[in-house]
Parts: sequence; structure tokens; C-alpha cells
Amino acid sequence: MKLVHVMATLTCLFLLAGCASPEAGGHGAAGNAARKEIVNPGGEKVSIPLQPKRIADLSGSTEELLLLGMEPVATGNIDYGNRAEFSPTIKERLAKETVNLGWYAEPISLEAVMAVEPDLILLGPLFNENLYEQLSKMAPTIKIPHPYYEWRKRLDFLADTFEQQPKKAQWLSEYAKKTAEWKQKLGPILKDETFVVVETYPQNLVIYSSTGAAELIYSDLGLKRAEGIPAPEHWGGIEISLEALSALHPQHLLLMENSENKLSDSKVWKSLEAVQKGNVYKISNVDNYNYSYTAIGRMQLLDKLGNQIVQVHGQKQ
Repeated sequence: MKLVHVMATLTCLFLLAGCASPEAGGHGAAGNAARKEIVNPGGEKVSIPLQPKRIADLSGSTEELLLLGMEPVATGNIDYGNRAEFSPTIKERLAKETVNLGWYAEPISLEAVMAVEPDLILLGPLFNENLYEQLSKMAPTIKIPHPYYEWRKRLDFLADTFEQQPKKAQWLSEYAKKTAEWKQKLGPILKDETFVVVETYPQNLVIYSSTGAAELIYSDLGLKRAEGIPAPEHWGGIEISLEALSALHPQHLLLMENSENKLSDSKVWKSLEAVQKGNVYKISNVDNYNYSYTAIGRMQLLDKLGNQIVQVHGQKQ
């Protein structure tokens, strides 16, 4: 008689398990079908898969996704200097069949997004926001509230959204370790001397103070910024004249160079202390956009700049 009751109980349990809804949420039997509801900045409520399999990333967040163990099937993280290629920071990490959506800061093709049959779409601020309604009809669409120059906040947001905080913490720990190693190496070389971060364009200069490579120099590495740098606009920089740059008397310069500029022909440029002492460290403005504003890029930029500074000063000895 007891055996009959045991079998009946097991039968009921199996039936209940079979009737469990895959949309119930949570991490148990639902597995890959687990979902959660989020609220976009515009107030739209969206039910998203916690473990999406076919992400179309239009937000510029592919590096952060990869660090969290999520590989998109289509991305707009493109090489700034060659739109036919993925960014050099990720092209070896993506599957061969990953679709190139074109640079995320330029208009994205709806047809290209639809063709990959996404189960989740990521859309960032500033670019292609007008496509939200059409995108949200293809698949659940997340509006990431952090622009391209806020990679740490973007990483935090994605880790919280997909409940991947341990992977985020592990990577940030690795980044902090590498930063500490470079601070120790560069301290005796640079001492307490001042830095300025400048990007050249064909018709003007931009000086950075709070985002991108400037954030790496001043915040991550803790190097001394020159006094008198003007307050930046919301994106972290502001236009400046060569004469105004000269007035800052920088002892070291990170120059993000556009090939069309000929600063070396300028008497004002040649009069800068950093130039006269050979304390100018260069990356191209293509490198700036490929490496300065994303997580993996920043890790690689640490090595690029650190090694260049060590090499420049090694040649002086």
C-alpha cells in the first residue's frame, strides 16, 4: 500500500514540473528561458531573457558583454579607421559569422538587425534612438542609459541587468591590478610633473579632462594634470587653441593625432616644454576611439601608453 502512495506522489511531482512556466523567472528549472522585467529610461517595461542567445548590439557595449560571458551575433563595435572590420579589441574574440552592423554612432540598417533574428537588442543613447519603436517590435530592446564615454557605468548596468556581478568584479580586479603595476613603474619616471591630453582635428584642437584617455591618465594612473585646463563639456573635452594650450605649460603631452595636422611646423608647438624635452606620447585619433572608451580597449591602452612612456624615457638615458 505504501508503494502505491509513493508512486502516486512521484507522478504528481513530475506533472507539476512539466507544467512549470518557462517565463516564471528565476534561475531554477527555467534555465535558459529565465526572464526578468526591466524599465527603460523612457518608462517602457520590457521582459528580457536573462541568458539571451542572439543579441544584436547597437549600443557599443560588445566589449562589456564579452567580459560578462555574452557574445552578440551582431555588433556595431567597428574599427573607427575601417568600417569593414570589427574593432581590433574584439575581432579575435568574435565568431566568424558575427554580423557587422556598421559603426554604432552612424545610422544602423533595420534590415540587417532583423536578418539576425535577435532575441534581444541593445540600443544606446545619442545614436539611433529614433529606431526604438521599430526595434522593439523585432525583439525586446534595452535602452542602455550610459553613453559611449561611460564604460564603467555601462559595465555596471549590464552586470546588474544580467546578474553577472561576479564576472564584472573579477575583471575590474584584474584592471585595478594592471593599473597599480603601471603606477609603480611610471611613478619614478614621471614624478610629480604635469600632463595634458590633446586630440587634433584638421581645423582645431580638443583638450580632454574627464573621459577616455584623460580619465586613464588622471583617474586611473593618478598622474598630475596641468593647472588651468578649462572645464569640459558633457562628453569630457572642449575645443582649445594652440596658444591656450601653450599657456598651460604642460611637462608631458598625450597627443591623439589626426594625420592631417602639421603641429610640428608650428613655432608655438615647438615652444612647448613637453615638446622641447621630448615628453610627447602619441596615439592616432583612430586608436583613441578604438581603445579609450570601452573596457577591453582601456586595458590594452594601459599597456600601449605605459610601454611608450617607458620606451621614450629609456631612449633618453
